[in-house]
Amino acid sequence: MYNDYKFSYANINKTAFNQELSKRGAYYANVVMWTTLFSLPVFLLIDYLFCRDSWVDFSLIRLVGWGLSYLIYTYSAKENWGYLKTVTWFVWVNVVVNSIICGIVPISGSVLAYFLILSIIMLIVNTTIFWSPIYSIYTCLVSYVIIFFIYTLKQRVDKYAVMIDHGGGVYFIISAFSCLLAYTRYSILCRDVERSVMIDDANNKLVDRNEKIKDQHYQIEETNRKLKVVNVSSQENMTVLMHDYKTFTDTVKTSLDTLKATSYNLMPSQLDIINSIGTQNDKLIYLAQKLSGTVSATGSHDATIHFNKEYFDLNPEVEKAVLDIAESAMLKSMSLQLNISPAANNVYQDKLFTDQVLNKLMNNVIRHSQPGSIITVRAEHIDGKAVVETISHGAAIGVDKLNEMVNKLKVLTVTDENALNDLGLAATKKLVETMDGTFTYSSEDKTGNYFKIEFPSNH
Repeated sequence: MYNDYKFSYANINKTAFNQELSKRGAYYANVVMWTTLFSLPVFLLIDYLFCRDSWVDFSLIRLVGWGLSYLIYTYSAKENWGYLKTVTWFVWVNVVVNSIICGIVPISGSVLAYFLILSIIMLIVNTTIFWSPIYSIYTCLVSYVIIFFIYTLKQRVDKYAVMIDHGGGVYFIISAFSCLLAYTRYSILCRDVERSVMIDDANNKLVDRNEKIKDQHYQIEETNRKLKVVNVSSQENMTVLMHDYKTFTDTVKTSLDTLKATSYNLMPSQLDIINSIGTQNDKLIYLAQKLSGTVSATGSHDATIHFNKEYFDLNPEVEKAVLDIAESAMLKSMSLQLNISPAANNVYQDKLFTDQVLNKLMNNVIRHSQPGSIITVRAEHIDGKAVVETISHGAAIGVDKLNEMVNKLKVLTVTDENALNDLGLAATKKLVETMDGTFTYSSEDKTGNYFKIEFPSNH
């Protein structure tokens, strides 16, 4: 039965994919390298137990290999090598050392034990390190060449047969099989990374959509608020207008009644005109009565922000904003920590726009934080100001990148290909400053990504 379990990754973010591959590869490489460095005493003990006649010579070879391995590790960290280059040289040094020892072990000694140890090393390397299978093949070939070269120097006719019978054959089979395992593992982990990147992109899209929905909600609320102001103003104007209109129609009616009272002095044609005017006036009075309860709410949209400031406690709004992003944080395996001062944190601000600022900040912190990060939100009253601090403990965005995102509105042009993308932090900063607040930020490897909003607590 045929089952198609393939996924389409045609539109995957290649930059994010390569970064995730690099992170995983570096993690597994560090595990292998530090495990190898700390395993030196175990190998020295094995040499002492299985080859007491030559264990001192073997120990010197291992110490030289250990020193070279540690030198490669420290030098690569200093020169900022990629993990693949570092782990390749590291593994080759250790495979060469163990292959040399396997080759020089006396045939009368425990050759089988050393070949089995080398087999285990190759299995661990090829099932732990995340690299392309071609590097596993190169590593095995280097080991084969060293072993065959050393056995070529031995003065025995049946030296190759003895090597195969005493564990060499087992080692060749296991090491070759480990290359197949490396290929399988590499393919599985690549597919897992692709799926992780797609899930992360989907989560970021959900966060973006949530932010856009929130923005639309605030726009609707602000429009409704403006319409209410227009409605009240229109109602007042209409009331005055209808009062004047009613006064006018009453005056006309009184005048017509006076004329009708003296109709004996009027000509028939004049009476017809007076009756016609009276009829029309009655229609106007009826229309005025119908329109007196109707308000026209038309008006032009004013792009200027009009704040309706009031005193309120900022802490509940911060808590609500954090709860709104809880689901998005859970999708990205993030932990939320909320520290709110028990004392009142009063501000004199527009509540609607304050909620928008908080939601915009929280959504963008989630969007630009790596999965597994710890997000800490603090709200307190300091030196007459309401302060909200958000810290993302994880991979740092970097000061240069953060400056670019926060100041994007200053350099944005209509010809930019992605002019409307990633404006969340820039919009947050602009809105905070418009509300007479301050927005500060920083990004360091030790402290993470830090954002702080400060609002004055009085007029």
